[in-house]
Order: sequence, then C-alpha cells, then structure tokens
Amino acid sequence: PLDIPLSLIQSPTEESDREMGAPLASSTPLSLRDVIAGIVLFLVTRLFLSYLLRAVSGRRPLPPGPKGWPFIGCLPLLGRMPHVSLFELAKVYGPVMYLKLGTSAMVVASSPAAAKAFLKTLDTTFTDRPPNAGATHMAYNAEDLVFADYGPRWKLLRKLSNLHMLGGKALDDWAAVRRAEMVHMFRTVQDHARRGEAVDVPEMLSYGIANMMGMVMLSKRVFESGGSESSEFKVMVVELMTLAGLFNVGDFIPSIAWMDLQGIEGAMKRVHLKWDALIRRMIEEHEATREERKGKPDMLDAVMQYRTDNEVK
Repeated sequence: PLDIPLSLIQSPTEESDREMGAPLASSTPLSLRDVIAGIVLFLVTRLFLSYLLRAVSGRRPLPPGPKGWPFIGCLPLLGRMPHVSLFELAKVYGPVMYLKLGTSAMVVASSPAAAKAFLKTLDTTFTDRPPNAGATHMAYNAEDLVFADYGPRWKLLRKLSNLHMLGGKALDDWAAVRRAEMVHMFRTVQDHARRGEAVDVPEMLSYGIANMMGMVMLSKRVFESGGSESSEFKVMVVELMTLAGLFNVGDFIPSIAWMDLQGIEGAMKRVHLKWDALIRRMIEEHEATREERKGKPDMLDAVMQYRTDNEVK
C-alpha cells in the first residue's frame, strides 16, 4: 500500500468550497473603522433613496420657506432664540412658511389670521401633536391629555377634565381651594417680609398653581413647606420640566434617534421610573383615604370611578 500523507488528501466538499470561494474559519473580525464606514454608508444610502423617491413622486404644494441644508435642514437658522428667528423669517417668507427641521417637515403660522385657520377653522386636521422623546418616555407613550391623538380616548379625558376641573360648575365648586391657596401665598410673602428675605415670585406662583391643581386632582397640596415626599415631588417636577425643554436631535432626525447621542432619552427613562413609582404610591394613599372624601370627590376619584364602572360593565 502507498503511504500518502493525510495533508494531501482533500474531500470533494472541501475542494468545491475552495473553488467557490467559501469563507475561511479564521476570518478577521470587523474593525471599528469598518463599523463606522458601514453606518455612514447606510445613512448616505437612506438619504439618497428618500431624496430619489421625493423627486420621482413630485413636489407637494408647500408654502414658501428657506431651503436649508441636507440632513440638518433649517436647524442652524433657529439660533438660541427660535421665536425671534421665526419672526425674522416670517418677514421674508410670509405669515405661513415651510421649514425642514432636520428631516422633519414643519409649517409655521406667524399671523393671527393664519393661527386662527390652523387652530380654529382646521383644528381637527391639525389637532394631533408630532411624536417626540418626551411624550414617549415621560407621558406614558403619549397617552395623556396633552399628547394623546384626537380620538375616543382624548375626548373622554377632555370630558372628565371639563366636568371635574375646567368647566364652569367645577370652577365654582373649587373656588374655596383657590382662595385658600391665595391666602397661603400672601402669608408666605408676609413671613418673608418680617425676616427681611427676598421673595422668588415666579417660584411662589408656580408652587401655588401646582397646589391648586393638586387639591382639585388629589385633594392634597403637592408643595408643602416640609416633608420628604414633597421635596421628592419638587425635585422630580424640576427634572421633568428641564428634560422636556431640552433640544433633542433625535426628535428632528428620527433615523439617528436610536443612538441617543446626547443621552437625553436615557435620562428621561430614568426619571420616568422614579416619577411612576411616586405617582403609584400617591394613588395607593388616595385609595386608602377614599372614605374621607365622600360627598366631595376630586378628579382622581372621578377617573377611578369611571374605570370601576367600565370594569363592571
């Protein structure tokens, strides 16, 4: 018998794989440069295809406006004071103008007549709010009264709000609460005056309005002068309002929102977890004291009663 080394023997499968260019088992891993190049290629291809589709489908009849730059649109034109920049742009392009903020389209109404057309004449057409990170991560996926789409749920929330908080009868019923809070604010001013301390009027008014709403909705002043829960509530409200007012690039360029380049969405999720835990605790305490409010239900009582009635049905 012939003594043939095993290294010289190839199976038909191995030989055919080599001829067809099958990948070797010891392939080199992708480098960071390859990953970045792939992401850039993906974004450029996506932008090119979207531009091509718009060119093929034809231009829509849009109001006049500045052209802007690729990918970022007219974002640089807004500057540090967007309301002033929009006012100056309206002098050039008219009371109704079209802007591309990032890859998101926007129409600006800058005159009373244009605002009336959008907000009154065509209100049902433009009633929905565009999605954004704040509504998604801090407003329960845009399911609250402010961000919910126009539909049965929003109509129900509006009805409950009018009946128990904003309607004429509700305002009369809660007049004593407003008077009591005003008296509390005046006494706070007097106390500061006796001690020779300055009064932060905007902060005092914000706390006063929040306490009025807290009494109407929870039968509870949410900004007491002391207490750990009150302090926790204050801190979280400030965090929520601060995060909601930040410029988040992902809201205007949705294709890169998943990257969370500024870390804003991650912060929103963390604050929402703490906020949700606090709200759940307040609801549990509210349920435990329901008997104390018989004959004087608040907004949360009405919402919970509606939920109970529908579960029974």
